[in-house]
Amino acid sequence: MMKYKFTAKGICSEFNISEIGKHFGIAKKIKWEEPLIVKTDITIGKAVYLYHFGVLVFLNYDEDEMLEFVREIKAIPGSIKSINTDIVYGEVETYTLIEDPELEESELEFQEYRNSIIKKFHVDMAALVLAKSVALEIIEINIDRVFDEIEGTVVSLRNGKVKTSEKRTISAIGKILAFKHTTISYIMMLDKPSITWKEREAEIFFDELAELYELDDRYDKLNAKIDALLDTAEVIADLQHSRMSKYLEIVVILLILIEVVHAFEEPIMNFLKALIGL
Repeated sequence: MMKYKFTAKGICSEFNISEIGKHFGIAKKIKWEEPLIVKTDITIGKAVYLYHFGVLVFLNYDEDEMLEFVREIKAIPGSIKSINTDIVYGEVETYTLIEDPELEESELEFQEYRNSIIKKFHVDMAALVLAKSVALEIIEINIDRVFDEIEGTVVSLRNGKVKTSEKRTISAIGKILAFKHTTISYIMMLDKPSITWKEREAEIFFDELAELYELDDRYDKLNAKIDALLDTAEVIADLQHSRMSKYLEIVVILLILIEVVHAFEEPIMNFLKALIGL
């Protein structure tokens, strides 16, 4: 019985795959939807999959080996092309493929997949789906954090108050737009890998695993959350702009009043002196 244990870790928003490839002596140009596969050892079934969207998937690596590899990657000059400082990375997910020759039918479960024969496409598809799931989870968790931040402002609005500053609102909008940009860059993640167009068995396995992790539904919900956050932030910004406009109007009226008083200062003083004289 052969086991293929996968561990996916989120590291950044985007790897510089070409620089990492050079470090491992790989000159081949890797397409966005393809992983860079390094540290392979067929005899014991070990490998590391690096995806452009900042996720590493380890195959049959223990914790110490994974930590050592992450340190090695981060030490490569220019290995990380993009990292969003508003995002907390470090999400981890695991999955296991089990080859059991005695099985008559395949068994797909949330934590493992069993089949009488585990083919190369099973390994590649499992790594890909797990990487996509981690990438989405990173954005999901951090979007929820922004929701929590903006919730206090929404409560204030409900009570007829706008407590947050314009600077904080602009910062929140910036975070949301950054999340949207990162999420849009994951659109390629939803495309099926090329092998699924050639092998029906690979397509079925990919579709089943992607449905198990609800990739399409999670992506749609994520975009809906981002749009809702943007709408809320824009409403707050409009209210703040309106409030600022009122303050400016008051200031302008006060300045005009001061100018009027200054212009008629002498007549007013003469009038006051005349009243006092009386």
